[in-house]
Amino acid sequence: MLRAICLSVSLVVGAGPALAQSPVALRETTLAMLDAIGMEQSINIMVQAGVRDGRGLEDDLFPGRGGAAWGNVVDRLYAHDTLRGFFYEGFPEDRLSEDRAAEITAFFSSDLGERIVEGELTAWEAITDQAVEDAANEVYFQQLAEANPRLELLERFTEVNGFVDFNVMGALNANFAFLRGMSDGGAYERPIPEDMILTQVWQGEPEIREDTILWLYSFQLMAYADLSDEELEAYIAFSESDAGQLYNSTVFAGYDAVFSEMSYRLGNAAAVFMTGEPT
Repeated sequence: MLRAICLSVSLVVGAGPALAQSPVALRETTLAMLDAIGMEQSINIMVQAGVRDGRGLEDDLFPGRGGAAWGNVVDRLYAHDTLRGFFYEGFPEDRLSEDRAAEITAFFSSDLGERIVEGELTAWEAITDQAVEDAANEVYFQQLAEANPRLELLERFTEVNGFVDFNVMGALNANFAFLRGMSDGGAYERPIPEDMILTQVWQGEPEIREDTILWLYSFQLMAYADLSDEELEAYIAFSESDAGQLYNSTVFAGYDAVFSEMSYRLGNAAAVFMTGEPT
């Protein structure tokens, strides 16, 4: 599921100077597609979760030294327009023809498509609450123990879309950007070479992969609970199509751009709070 890239949302809050950029102009067909998949609502969820998790980073990185100043950084700079701007910049529209965009829009504008989008957005917003995520994990473990055939469908759905690898790479990219931002911001006595950062990030890959798999299936059981097996099969069939594959890869590219850029900014700003009083 595309929203699973929010797994690394704890690293994604805006920081640094206020973003001043001209929005990228996307085609009308692309904008219609993004509207059909609920992109504005998705960004709202990322903002809410990012502000909450960004504020919480103070306890891990500079306990008792952030206060209102850190909260203001997060609140002021983790803005909806900022995330939208980075998504538009990272979205590879050149790979998506107008016909394919219209095909994607048609699917998600259908009765089934609208229900899919609603289920995904509702589940995503809910699962950003740790208590809800824990409960969803328990449901997944129970379904796994009972060998529920539904999980076989979700496994096919996940494999067709490459969700595990897409999400793992998104999380690794965000973590790399965060640590690079900290290094560039002076969090350490001297800058850390990028190859060392990369090595450190990849050491966490097995744990990230395990967490990703758990998150994905727990999320999907929530998001598609109201879909029949036949309706989920229809979603899988769309995912297998050329349009579905383009939808998946292009939207993931946009999300990756958001998380990587915002993670860097967060790391850069956190370095200031770690090394002294922010100006």
